[in-house]
Amino acid sequence: MCGIAGYYKVKPDHNEINSIIQKMNQSQIHRGPNSTNKFINKEKNLGLMMCRLSILDLEFGLQPMHSEDGRYTIIFNGTILNSPSLRSKLEEKKISFFTKNSDTEVLLKMLILKGKDCLKELNGSFAFAFYDNKTKKLLCARDRFGLKPFYYLNKNNKFLFASELKAILSSGYSDREVDKQSIFHYLSLLWVPGPNTIIKDIKKLQAGYFLELDLESGNLNIEKWWDFKIEPDYKVDKKEWPIRILDALKTSVKRSKLTDVPLSCGLSGGLDSQSIVGILSKDDVPPNTFTMAYEGYDEGHMNELNSSKIASQYFNTKHEEIIINQDEYFEDLSKMVFHLDEPYGGGLPLWHVLKEAGKNFGVILTGLGGDELFGNFGRWSLLERTHFAKFKSKFHFKKVFFDRKYFFSDELKKELLLEKENEYHKTSDFLYDNISSNKHGSIRDKIAYLDIKTQLSDEYCNMVDKFSMAHGIEARAPFLDNDLTDLIQKIPGEIRTSQNDFKGLLRESVKDIIPKENLYNRKRGFVGFESQKRNYDFKRLKNELFEEKKINRQGIFSYNILKDFLESIEANDRYLEKIEFGIFYKNYSYKSLWALIMLQMWLDIFIEKDFSFKFN
Repeated sequence: MCGIAGYYKVKPDHNEINSIIQKMNQSQIHRGPNSTNKFINKEKNLGLMMCRLSILDLEFGLQPMHSEDGRYTIIFNGTILNSPSLRSKLEEKKISFFTKNSDTEVLLKMLILKGKDCLKELNGSFAFAFYDNKTKKLLCARDRFGLKPFYYLNKNNKFLFASELKAILSSGYSDREVDKQSIFHYLSLLWVPGPNTIIKDIKKLQAGYFLELDLESGNLNIEKWWDFKIEPDYKVDKKEWPIRILDALKTSVKRSKLTDVPLSCGLSGGLDSQSIVGILSKDDVPPNTFTMAYEGYDEGHMNELNSSKIASQYFNTKHEEIIINQDEYFEDLSKMVFHLDEPYGGGLPLWHVLKEAGKNFGVILTGLGGDELFGNFGRWSLLERTHFAKFKSKFHFKKVFFDRKYFFSDELKKELLLEKENEYHKTSDFLYDNISSNKHGSIRDKIAYLDIKTQLSDEYCNMVDKFSMAHGIEARAPFLDNDLTDLIQKIPGEIRTSQNDFKGLLRESVKDIIPKENLYNRKRGFVGFESQKRNYDFKRLKNELFEEKKINRQGIFSYNILKDFLESIEANDRYLEKIEFGIFYKNYSYKSLWALIMLQMWLDIFIEKDFSFKFN
């Protein structure tokens, strides 16, 4: 894993380019503490720099990497898990290698041979920049699911990119203006959807997209190179799917073991992590596993120690239990906000698992993506039962899905945000447009597409990447392997998930490799104290984090509405909103307050730059 950064300026300036890429690299140096290097082209108008976390070919896989003739240069963040097989195919074409097993060199040779057409052959996580010194063109791309981030700024004859938003902010070329539309979406989603970011002039290259920059003309072209397309194959016998799924998962887990540093796994009582560990446990050396729980809680949402212990003993893993209390859970909160780059109102437990695992391991396997591929625990079910596919009404979608599944309503956000004259794109419409524009037939397939193309990429993949890089460990996602996800796209929705057992197909697929006691564990989720009713210090919240003069100066929130919301939660443990016609209500709780807290902390750290509020 690495941090990559680049700067192109129409007017050549070696000193400026060198200074800016140094600044950007330093701001994300935690992503690659093992080595750092740079490249500036002979025209002195492009600089590339990277910081490296060594995972493969520790000695020779240095970057930027150049072709033997000096024509091509690459910087790359990620891991091409099928690089051994790609390397063999290239060697069959008489293409030679100077490294032992560097996936960076494999990617470089693939790009030289096939250009952007090679993207569809890459299996793993990646964000890279590939420069042709002859044609003066820069190609950048991001993997299928957005496992690796890519931010960019393009204005005033300058193009900057980096692995982290804070790196571009450090350049001084961003206006640092907060995007109010992104805040509007965040308050409902708890994350910011791409291609926009929380900063107006900084964008995200979306998952499955590439961009090409012509350094001679300055033209920037962005295109989609991959999409998630559910194309059911009804010729396959229903009983055949579990066999194919398990075979594909086994192959994926085997690929995920590609590393020259120690490997570990997260382990809960759920199907996803147990499936991965179950497959790994067949090896001669049992994997190292980690489970997290909270002090003082019995078995349940906040404690899966018993289920995890059953699994670890069954798999004979070297198991470590991480047990923390409420104070410990929040002690790194400002660091979490800083590393996340953008506001995030979701759960934070993974920070603590990665913090502990990162002390001794370079790679950790996670169950990321398993939920979204197998029905996401019935997020589609109420829409299906109320025949949304027949009526396709926006009002129906909003009431049955958006207002139930997400957080702040479009109506309350317009009251809460100060710029009431702003014509915000409603978040309910943003989601509705997504499922209406894709060609998938059933509502199960439409919601799967929605979750994979938005929440998986912009929330979960972003959080996992930023938290893992903060602790110098690479997080991998065997469920997002090319072959496995290609297979999932062929399974009819009514087989992939069902009303009676949302994750029944995966359960059937792995029933012989995980302990029987854990086969039917209920979905618990990886939750933390931010999701629980807790003893908030409302006096400090009002006097420090949401202090009136600061809120008015920032010009984001209407202080009076914000104050009413806080006081209602404080007095009644809830805020009740009458949405429409006096018959539709929305009940807000501490989770919604948490979304506001995390947004305001982000504003204090990245905009105020005078952060002093400590949550506990």
